Amino acid sequence: MMIEREERGDRPLSNHVLFRSADLDCAREMVARKFCRHRLEVIGGGARFFATQHHHPGRLLSLNYISYGADVMIDPGALETFYLIQIPISGCATIRHQGEEFQSDGRTASLLNADRETVMHWWAGCEQVLVQIHKASFTAFAEQLCERAMPGPLLFDPMLDLTRPELAAWHYLVSAMFHAANRRAAGTESGFSLCAAFNEQRVLEALLRMQPNNLSPFMEARSKPAPRQVKRAEEFIRQNADKPITLLDIAAASGVGARALQLAYKSTFGLSPMHALTRERLRRVRFELQRAGDAISVTEIALRWGFTHLGRFAADYRREFGELPSETMRRPAF
Repeated sequence: MMIEREERGDRPLSNHVLFRSADLDCAREMVARKFCRHRLEVIGGGARFFATQHHHPGRLLSLNYISYGADVMIDPGALETFYLIQIPISGCATIRHQGEEFQSDGRTASLLNADRETVMHWWAGCEQVLVQIHKASFTAFAEQLCERAMPGPLLFDPMLDLTRPELAAWHYLVSAMFHAANRRAAGTESGFSLCAAFNEQRVLEALLRMQPNNLSPFMEARSKPAPRQVKRAEEFIRQNADKPITLLDIAAASGVGARALQLAYKSTFGLSPMHALTRERLRRVRFELQRAGDAISVTEIALRWGFTHLGRFAADYRREFGELPSETMRRPAF
């Protein structure tokens, strides 16, 4: 049940038309009211420009359908207050996002990060459904899911490969949301259902778990629920990973003795509290490396997080993430 055009000419969210216009300035202004200020220019001399937007609001995200008819260039810069997922249902678009350029079509959707610059070329005949995700709400949701404050902006790989089985399942869920939204009559958004709210959270959680992002190291699922003392210890580690804490400090925060805490960790996670602290610090290092650029070195970041034996640090990092710290830093940021 993927989102597609129906034979009789309907489009996704056809019961929720926001505007239709052949006027470029009108289209730019109307789209900006729901998204952000942007440049919009017709760059081809072929197909006639005719813009359409359908829009359905939600709690954490909004659903949209947009087409322009002609070749257009769209330059929103950094979106700042929202993330935007664009899924072509007809035609294709060229996306330049933070210096990386790729083609988006029915197999590859795009995910525009709120804090990265974007320029797009929608080719004539391109029609897309768009999921606009409010940045503040998404960040709060991610923090709740990971039980930690975000140490920096949440960044995703901008290329969504919809042929991956897990993302195909995510795409199916998004499609179901569009179909359900279209069945709700325009003007009834105040009756936003519990089912719709639940599905929004399912879509966001699946995106965080399935699409590569700089929060992925913190999204590791636990195989079984942790005892209360271990939960307290985990919270203490998250809040104090940047401090010179010891096993005795962690045990005191957990409310049990050091030996009892070690046994609880071994039984729950198969590792020691201090190993858990090391893994937390390695994840913090990885988060910083993914957005460090040339301004700082691997050594500086490692030392900041308490890794003074750099050879052992590199080995531990490779064991945890399957690559060296230098390889993480060299890879283009999301």
